[in-house]
Amino acid sequence: MHRKYFLILLGAAFISVLLAAAYMWKEAHSQVPIPEAVVPQPLSPFKSSISAVGIVEASSKNIFIGSPINRVVDKVYVKVGEKVKSGQTLFCLESNDLEADLRSQKIAYRNAMAKLQKLQSLPRPEDLAFSKAVLEGSKVELAQAQSFYEAIQGIKNSGALSQEDVSRRKFNMEQAEAKVQQSEADYHKTEAGAWEPDIEIAKLEVLQAKAAVSKVEIDIERTCIRAPIDATVLQSKVNEGEFPPSDSNRTPPMILGNIDPMHLRVSINQFDASYFNPQSPAVAFLQGNATQKFPLKFVHIEPYFVDKQNLTNDITEKVDTRVLQAIYSFTENDQRIFVGQQMDVFIQTEYTP
Repeated sequence: MHRKYFLILLGAAFISVLLAAAYMWKEAHSQVPIPEAVVPQPLSPFKSSISAVGIVEASSKNIFIGSPINRVVDKVYVKVGEKVKSGQTLFCLESNDLEADLRSQKIAYRNAMAKLQKLQSLPRPEDLAFSKAVLEGSKVELAQAQSFYEAIQGIKNSGALSQEDVSRRKFNMEQAEAKVQQSEADYHKTEAGAWEPDIEIAKLEVLQAKAAVSKVEIDIERTCIRAPIDATVLQSKVNEGEFPPSDSNRTPPMILGNIDPMHLRVSINQFDASYFNPQSPAVAFLQGNATQKFPLKFVHIEPYFVDKQNLTNDITEKVDTRVLQAIYSFTENDQRIFVGQQMDVFIQTEYTP
Protein backbone atom coordinates (compact mmCIF):
# COMPACT_ATOMS: atom_id res chain seq x y z
CA MET A 1 0.00 0.00 0.00
CA HIS A 2 2.74 2.38 0.94
CA ARG A 3 4.64 1.50 -2.21
CA LYS A 4 1.62 2.49 -4.31
CA TYR A 5 1.48 6.00 -2.75
CA PHE A 6 5.18 6.41 -3.19
CA LEU A 7 4.99 5.70 -6.93
CA ILE A 8 2.09 8.15 -7.33
CA LEU A 9 4.07 10.96 -5.62
CA LEU A 10 7.18 10.16 -7.64
CA GLY A 11 5.19 10.34 -10.88
CA ALA A 12 3.65 13.73 -9.89
CA ALA A 13 7.08 15.16 -9.11
CA PHE A 14 8.46 13.92 -12.43
CA ILE A 15 5.57 15.55 -14.32
CA SER A 16 6.14 18.86 -12.46
CA VAL A 17 9.82 18.85 -13.42
CA LEU A 18 8.96 18.25 -17.07
CA LEU A 19 6.43 21.08 -17.09
CA ALA A 20 8.93 23.48 -15.46
CA ALA A 21 11.64 22.52 -17.95
CA ALA A 22 9.28 23.05 -20.86
CA TYR A 23 8.31 26.49 -19.58
CA MET A 24 11.91 27.54 -19.13
CA TRP A 25 12.83 26.33 -22.63
CA LYS A 26 9.96 28.32 -24.10
CA GLU A 27 10.95 31.49 -22.26
CA ALA A 28 14.59 31.13 -23.31
CA HIS A 29 13.77 30.71 -26.99
CA SER A 30 10.99 33.26 -27.26
CA GLN A 31 11.95 36.63 -28.87
CA VAL A 32 11.19 39.76 -26.85
CA PRO A 33 9.80 42.42 -29.20
CA ILE A 34 12.05 45.47 -29.47
CA PRO A 35 10.09 48.57 -28.45
CA GLU A 36 9.78 51.22 -31.05
CA ALA A 37 11.50 54.55 -30.38
CA VAL A 38 9.18 57.15 -28.96
CA VAL A 39 10.86 59.83 -31.06
CA PRO A 40 12.71 58.99 -34.30
CA GLN A 41 16.42 59.77 -34.58
CA PRO A 42 17.35 62.91 -36.58
CA LEU A 43 18.17 62.31 -40.24
CA SER A 44 19.75 64.71 -42.70
CA PRO A 45 17.16 66.59 -44.77
CA PHE A 46 19.74 67.05 -47.56
CA LYS A 47 20.66 64.66 -50.34
CA SER A 48 24.31 64.89 -49.31
CA SER A 49 25.57 66.51 -46.14
CA ILE A 50 28.17 66.73 -43.42
CA SER A 51 27.03 65.56 -40.01
CA ALA A 52 28.52 67.33 -37.01
CA VAL A 53 27.97 68.04 -33.34
CA GLY A 54 27.03 71.48 -32.04
CA ILE A 55 27.12 72.99 -28.56
CA VAL A 56 24.86 75.91 -27.74
CA GLU A 57 26.72 78.90 -26.28
CA ALA A 58 26.15 82.58 -25.64
CA SER A 59 26.82 84.90 -28.57
CA SER A 60 29.42 86.61 -26.35
CA LYS A 61 30.87 83.14 -25.60
CA ASN A 62 30.43 81.73 -22.12
CA ILE A 63 32.34 84.03 -19.78
CA PHE A 64 33.83 82.24 -16.78
CA ILE A 65 33.85 84.79 -13.98
CA GLY A 66 36.82 84.31 -11.65
CA SER A 67 37.99 85.71 -8.33
CA PRO A 68 41.46 87.32 -8.24
CA ILE A 69 41.85 86.70 -4.50
CA ASN A 70 40.85 83.89 -2.16
CA ARG A 71 38.52 85.34 0.50
CA VAL A 72 35.21 84.48 2.11
CA VAL A 73 32.17 85.61 0.11
CA ASP A 74 30.47 88.51 1.89
CA LYS A 75 27.48 89.20 -0.35
CA VAL A 76 25.98 87.83 -3.58
CA TYR A 77 23.95 90.40 -5.49
CA VAL A 78 22.57 88.45 -8.48
CA LYS A 79 20.69 85.23 -9.16
CA VAL A 80 20.80 82.66 -11.95
CA GLY A 81 18.81 83.81 -14.97
CA GLU A 82 19.05 87.48 -14.00
CA LYS A 83 20.11 90.00 -16.66
CA VAL A 84 22.98 92.24 -15.58
CA LYS A 85 24.56 95.41 -16.97
CA SER A 86 28.22 95.98 -17.66
CA GLY A 87 29.95 97.04 -14.44
CA GLN A 88 27.15 95.75 -12.20
CA THR A 89 28.35 94.09 -8.99
CA LEU A 90 27.91 90.31 -9.03
CA PHE A 91 29.33 89.41 -5.61
CA CYS A 92 31.73 90.86 -3.04
CA LEU A 93 34.33 89.23 -0.81
CA GLU A 94 34.99 90.09 2.84
CA SER A 95 37.34 93.11 3.15
CA ASN A 96 37.25 94.36 6.77
CA ASP A 97 41.03 94.11 7.20
CA LEU A 98 41.59 96.02 3.97
CA GLU A 99 39.23 98.78 5.10
CA ALA A 100 41.23 99.15 8.34
CA ASP A 101 44.49 99.20 6.39
CA LEU A 102 43.08 101.87 4.09
CA ARG A 103 42.29 104.15 7.05
CA SER A 104 45.85 103.71 8.34
CA GLN A 105 47.38 104.48 4.95
CA LYS A 106 45.23 107.59 4.55
CA ILE A 107 46.51 108.90 7.90
CA ALA A 108 50.09 108.29 6.75
CA TYR A 109 49.33 110.15 3.52
CA ARG A 110 47.91 113.16 5.36
CA ASN A 111 50.97 113.18 7.62
CA ALA A 112 53.32 113.22 4.61
CA MET A 113 51.29 116.01 2.99
CA ALA A 114 51.44 118.08 6.18
CA LYS A 115 55.22 117.64 6.35
CA LEU A 116 55.60 118.79 2.75
CA GLN A 117 53.32 121.80 3.24
CA LYS A 118 55.28 122.74 6.34
CA LEU A 119 58.55 122.77 4.39
CA GLN A 120 57.03 124.65 1.47
CA SER A 121 55.59 127.35 3.78
CA LEU A 122 59.04 128.25 5.19
CA PRO A 123 60.19 130.80 6.22
CA ARG A 124 57.40 131.60 8.63
CA PRO A 125 57.18 135.38 9.39
CA GLU A 126 57.48 134.75 13.14
CA ASP A 127 60.65 132.66 12.65
CA LEU A 128 62.14 135.38 10.47
CA ALA A 129 61.29 138.10 13.03
CA PHE A 130 62.83 136.03 15.83
CA SER A 131 66.05 135.44 13.87
CA LYS A 132 66.30 139.12 13.09
CA ALA A 133 65.79 140.06 16.74
CA VAL A 134 68.54 137.65 17.79
CA LEU A 135 70.87 139.20 15.17
CA GLU A 136 70.14 142.70 16.36
CA GLY A 137 70.74 141.67 19.97
CA SER A 138 74.10 140.13 19.12
CA LYS A 139 75.09 143.32 17.32
CA VAL A 140 74.28 145.33 20.42
CA GLU A 141 76.39 142.97 22.54
CA LEU A 142 79.25 143.36 20.04
CA ALA A 143 79.04 147.17 20.16
CA GLN A 144 79.12 147.07 23.96
CA ALA A 145 82.12 144.72 24.01
CA GLN A 146 83.95 146.87 21.46
CA SER A 147 83.26 149.98 23.55
CA PHE A 148 84.65 148.34 26.70
CA TYR A 149 87.75 147.18 24.86
CA GLU A 150 88.40 150.51 23.14
CA ALA A 151 88.02 152.35 26.43
CA ILE A 152 91.15 150.71 27.84
CA GLN A 153 93.35 151.20 24.81
CA GLY A 154 94.87 154.46 26.22
CA ILE A 155 95.45 153.14 29.70
CA LYS A 156 96.35 149.49 29.19
CA ASN A 157 100.09 150.36 29.44
CA SER A 158 99.74 152.72 32.42
CA GLY A 159 99.44 149.93 34.91
CA ALA A 160 95.92 150.95 35.96
CA LEU A 161 94.51 147.64 34.60
CA SER A 162 96.01 144.22 34.84
CA GLN A 163 96.86 142.25 31.76
CA GLU A 164 94.14 139.82 32.75
CA ASP A 165 91.44 142.53 32.53
CA VAL A 166 92.70 143.63 29.13
CA SER A 167 92.68 140.05 27.82
CA ARG A 168 89.18 139.41 29.22
CA ARG A 169 87.71 142.48 27.48
CA LYS A 170 89.39 141.49 24.21
CA PHE A 171 88.00 137.96 24.54
CA ASN A 172 84.49 139.33 25.20
CA MET A 173 84.71 141.46 22.06
CA GLU A 174 85.87 138.54 19.91
CA GLN A 175 83.15 136.33 21.38
CA ALA A 176 80.55 139.00 20.54
CA GLU A 177 81.87 139.19 16.97
CA ALA A 178 81.51 135.39 16.59
CA LYS A 179 77.98 135.53 17.97
CA VAL A 180 77.05 138.20 15.42
CA GLN A 181 78.39 136.01 12.61
CA GLN A 182 76.39 133.04 13.87
CA SER A 183 73.24 135.13 14.21
CA GLU A 184 73.69 136.44 10.67
CA ALA A 185 74.07 132.88 9.36
CA ASP A 186 70.96 131.73 11.24
CA TYR A 187 68.99 134.68 9.90
CA HIS A 188 69.99 133.99 6.29
CA LYS A 189 69.19 130.29 6.73
CA THR A 190 65.75 131.12 8.09
CA GLU A 191 65.22 133.68 5.33
CA ALA A 192 66.12 131.11 2.64
CA GLY A 193 63.38 128.71 3.80
CA ALA A 194 63.46 124.90 3.44
CA TRP A 195 66.40 123.19 1.77
CA GLU A 196 65.47 121.99 -1.73
CA PRO A 197 66.63 118.37 -1.15
CA ASP A 198 64.44 118.23 1.99
CA ILE A 199 61.45 119.37 -0.08
CA GLU A 200 62.22 116.77 -2.74
CA ILE A 201 62.42 114.01 -0.09
CA ALA A 202 59.10 115.17 1.37
CA LYS A 203 57.51 115.08 -2.10
CA LEU A 204 58.71 111.51 -2.62
CA GLU A 205 57.30 110.53 0.78
CA VAL A 206 53.94 111.98 -0.28
CA LEU A 207 54.01 109.99 -3.53
CA GLN A 208 54.91 106.83 -1.62
CA ALA A 209 52.07 107.34 0.85
CA LYS A 210 49.63 108.08 -1.98
CA ALA A 211 50.70 104.91 -3.80
CA ALA A 212 50.12 102.89 -0.62
CA VAL A 213 46.59 104.31 -0.38
CA SER A 214 45.93 103.51 -4.06
CA LYS A 215 47.18 99.95 -3.60
CA VAL A 216 44.79 99.25 -0.73
CA GLU A 217 41.93 100.91 -2.65
CA ILE A 218 42.65 98.63 -5.61
CA ASP A 219 42.75 95.60 -3.30
CA ILE A 220 39.34 96.61 -1.94
CA GLU A 221 38.03 97.18 -5.45
CA ARG A 222 39.17 93.68 -6.44
CA THR A 223 37.03 92.16 -3.70
CA CYS A 224 33.92 93.17 -5.65
CA ILE A 225 33.48 91.19 -8.86
CA ARG A 226 31.58 93.03 -11.59
CA ALA A 227 30.00 92.02 -14.90
CA PRO A 228 32.32 92.70 -17.85
CA ILE A 229 29.43 93.08 -20.34
CA ASP A 230 25.65 93.22 -20.53
CA ALA A 231 24.73 89.57 -20.06
CA THR A 232 22.62 86.94 -18.32
CA VAL A 233 23.76 84.93 -15.30
CA LEU A 234 23.89 81.38 -16.67
CA GLN A 235 25.26 79.60 -13.61
CA SER A 236 26.28 80.47 -10.04
CA LYS A 237 28.43 78.29 -7.76
CA VAL A 238 29.11 80.95 -5.12
CA ASN A 239 27.32 81.34 -1.79
CA GLU A 240 27.65 83.80 1.06
CA GLY A 241 29.96 82.70 3.85
CA GLU A 242 32.08 80.29 1.82
CA PHE A 243 35.21 80.47 -0.31
CA PRO A 244 34.74 80.63 -4.09
CA PRO A 245 35.89 77.52 -5.99
CA SER A 246 39.70 77.43 -5.94
CA ASP A 247 39.99 76.18 -9.54
CA SER A 248 37.97 78.74 -11.51
CA ASN A 249 38.90 77.07 -14.81
CA ARG A 250 37.05 73.87 -13.85
CA THR A 251 34.35 75.29 -11.60
CA PRO A 252 34.01 79.06 -12.05
CA PRO A 253 32.09 80.97 -9.37
CA MET A 254 29.76 82.29 -12.08
CA ILE A 255 29.18 81.93 -15.80
CA LEU A 256 27.80 84.88 -17.76
CA GLY A 257 26.86 85.26 -21.39
CA ASN A 258 24.77 87.25 -23.81
CA ILE A 259 22.03 84.82 -24.87
CA ASP A 260 20.16 87.28 -27.06
CA PRO A 261 20.93 85.74 -29.49
CA MET A 262 22.54 82.37 -28.81
CA HIS A 263 25.15 80.72 -31.01
CA LEU A 264 25.87 77.12 -31.93
CA ARG A 265 29.52 76.03 -31.99
CA VAL A 266 29.66 73.26 -34.60
CA SER A 267 32.61 70.82 -34.62
CA ILE A 268 33.34 69.57 -38.15
CA ASN A 269 35.53 66.49 -38.44
CA GLN A 270 38.84 67.18 -40.17
CA PHE A 271 38.05 64.49 -42.75
CA ASP A 272 34.87 66.38 -43.70
CA ALA A 273 36.33 69.89 -43.55
CA SER A 274 37.28 69.94 -47.25
CA TYR A 275 33.60 69.54 -48.15
CA PHE A 276 32.46 72.36 -45.89
CA ASN A 277 30.96 75.46 -47.54
CA PRO A 278 29.97 78.33 -45.21
CA GLN A 279 27.29 79.43 -47.67
CA SER A 280 25.54 76.05 -47.69
CA PRO A 281 22.27 75.60 -45.77
CA ALA A 282 22.54 74.03 -42.34
CA VAL A 283 20.04 72.72 -39.80
CA ALA A 284 20.25 71.50 -36.23
CA PHE A 285 18.16 69.01 -34.26
CA LEU A 286 17.81 68.39 -30.57
CA GLN A 287 19.79 65.22 -29.97
CA GLY A 288 17.56 62.19 -30.31
CA ASN A 289 14.60 64.23 -31.52
CA ALA A 290 13.89 64.50 -35.25
CA THR A 291 10.67 66.47 -34.77
CA GLN A 292 12.35 69.73 -33.79
CA LYS A 293 14.42 71.25 -36.58
CA PHE A 294 16.23 74.59 -36.26
CA PRO A 295 17.52 76.37 -39.39
CA LEU A 296 20.96 77.91 -38.87
CA LYS A 297 22.71 81.03 -40.16
CA PHE A 298 26.49 81.04 -40.63
CA VAL A 299 28.33 83.63 -38.48
CA HIS A 300 32.06 82.91 -38.77
CA ILE A 301 34.63 80.17 -38.67
CA GLU A 302 37.57 79.71 -36.34
CA PRO A 303 40.38 78.71 -38.72
CA TYR A 304 42.25 76.51 -36.28
CA PHE A 305 41.78 72.77 -35.78
CA VAL A 306 41.34 71.65 -32.17
CA ASP A 307 41.02 68.29 -30.45
CA LYS A 308 37.59 66.73 -30.63
CA GLN A 309 35.74 67.05 -27.32
CA ASN A 310 32.03 66.63 -28.05
CA LEU A 311 30.92 63.13 -29.05
CA THR A 312 27.70 61.73 -30.49
CA ASN A 313 28.26 58.23 -28.98
CA ASP A 314 27.76 56.69 -32.42
CA ILE A 315 29.67 53.39 -32.69
CA THR A 316 31.15 54.49 -36.05
CA GLU A 317 32.28 57.86 -34.76
CA LYS A 318 35.97 58.79 -35.02
CA VAL A 319 37.18 60.10 -31.68
CA ASP A 320 40.96 60.34 -32.13
CA THR A 321 40.78 63.27 -34.51
CA ARG A 322 40.68 67.05 -34.72
CA VAL A 323 37.82 69.32 -35.68
CA LEU A 324 37.22 72.66 -37.34
CA GLN A 325 34.80 74.86 -35.40
CA ALA A 326 32.19 76.94 -37.20
CA ILE A 327 29.85 79.35 -35.42
CA TYR A 328 26.20 79.51 -36.41
CA SER A 329 23.26 81.49 -35.06
CA PHE A 330 19.63 80.45 -34.86
CA THR A 331 17.33 82.22 -37.30
CA GLU A 332 14.85 82.80 -34.48
CA ASN A 333 14.87 82.58 -30.71
CA ASP A 334 13.40 79.40 -29.27
CA GLN A 335 12.59 78.69 -25.64
CA ARG A 336 13.52 75.02 -26.09
CA ILE A 337 17.21 75.81 -26.57
CA PHE A 338 19.56 76.27 -23.62
CA VAL A 339 23.24 77.14 -23.29
CA GLY A 340 25.40 74.02 -23.05
CA GLN A 341 22.90 71.87 -24.93
CA GLN A 342 24.32 69.43 -27.51
CA MET A 343 22.67 69.24 -30.92
CA ASP A 344 22.97 67.19 -34.10
CA VAL A 345 23.91 69.35 -37.10
CA PHE A 346 23.70 68.67 -40.85
CA ILE A 347 25.40 70.94 -43.41
CA GLN A 348 24.55 70.50 -47.08
CA THR A 349 27.35 69.57 -49.48
CA GLU A 350 27.59 69.16 -53.26
CA TYR A 351 29.31 65.79 -52.98
CA THR A 352 28.93 62.96 -50.57
CA PRO A 353 31.94 62.97 -48.19
